[in-house]
Amino acid sequence: MNILVPYDGSPASERAVEYSLRIATAVGKPTVDVHLLNVQAADASMIDYLRRDAADVAAHLVRDRRDAGAKLLERAAKVVEAAGVKSVERTVLIGDPAELISGYVDNAGCDMVVMGTRGLSPVGGVLLGSVTTKVIHAVKVPVTLVK
Repeated sequence: MNILVPYDGSPASERAVEYSLRIATAVGKPTVDVHLLNVQAADASMIDYLRRDAADVAAHLVRDRRDAGAKLLERAAKVVEAAGVKSVERTVLIGDPAELISGYVDNAGCDMVVMGTRGLSPVGGVLLGSVTTKVIHAVKVPVTLVK
């Protein structure tokens, strides 16, 4: 079984990691692969890059975003690895979160998504975060929401 947990470091995504481990326990940890996915915004502030060569800005930005995402995933990966699941995949992508989460589900063959109802973004839907709402409609696998 492949479980995708979109992870942004928010309290809700922390609880989603914990809940994915409950599911793993119920179905048998040695048969579960947990995929931790962090999606970094493509529109990060350019202030730190203003003094660099224009040709290097994109490369630096991508590297910095990937490094930030990888560092964020370290905490969650340690928790999942300690739980004794079959494997833990860590992936950092840059772009639109809902679109990339949906694509990851298809490409990695995930059986379900476990995600928080709200992430770190200050912009969201009325009852659910905007990314959560988009993911629910975009994926063809069950989505478990964790408050």
